[in-house]
Amino acid sequence: MTFLTAEMPSYTYAVKGEKLLRSGGCECMIARKEKTSSESCGYLLKISGKCRDALKILDRYAVPYKVISDGGA
Repeated sequence: MTFLTAEMPSYTYAVKGEKLLRSGGCECMIARKEKTSSESCGYLLKISGKCRDALKILDRYAVPYKVISDGGA
């Protein structure tokens, strides 16, 4: 199983990303970061399964993200 964690710039983008990925057949969920900094909103998008496809979907719809954990994408 591959997995990836993407830091999102806002809760709104996290929700948008989740909806786009689920409609594209990618398994994902929104999670709250434990420690937040002033640079981050504190939300993550945890993606499992087809991670490369998921990143392509986010890029295609211009949803900003930062990959912070790549477990085999």
